[in-house]
Amino acid sequence: MKKVLFIFALMLSGLTAGAQDIELTPDGAYERKEVVMVDSVSAATLYDRAMIALTDWTGPDGKAKAGIDYQNPDTHTLIYKGSFYAGYRKLFMNAIDRYANFTVKVRCKDGRAQVTVNVGTLTAVMASNGRSRTFTLGETIDELKKRSGKRRERGEETVAYITDTADKILQAMKFSLQGNGKNADDEF
Repeated sequence: MKKVLFIFALMLSGLTAGAQDIELTPDGAYERKEVVMVDSVSAATLYDRAMIALTDWTGPDGKAKAGIDYQNPDTHTLIYKGSFYAGYRKLFMNAIDRYANFTVKVRCKDGRAQVTVNVGTLTAVMASNGRSRTFTLGETIDELKKRSGKRRERGEETVAYITDTADKILQAMKFSLQGNGKNADDEF
């Protein structure tokens, strides 16, 4: 019986956890780091696998963009920058498309690679006139704390979608670094 109550309490705490529970960097970005261990694989091979990992990625909805921002084959370092679609929001008579701007940094050494995924900012673009506004995930979460009801729920769903997608990018990089090739798209 105690085990059942414990499991129920864990499930309930997971349901009530909101966007405010997300750990952010001091500048308001969502960031995840992980070291991927791949025994007996050279840094050069890991670097090549990282080069291939996101080159054809279009995200969960086909609207994502990612490109190589920096590459250094001597230090086996690679930085991708890009954005993925984070949904739209109706605002009176206008719609706003939202994009999450991210960076993926991969540093390879023999037998391991450090992968850092950072969602630094969000950009909202108004459909009617193309004007945009950029803000951090931390600013979004602070704004959500002031809201209630459906507006807060929708905002928390967007934040969860953004962090989940960032986590999937990290998992796909791990998948590719471990030598699982093009099937990494399945992880998105």
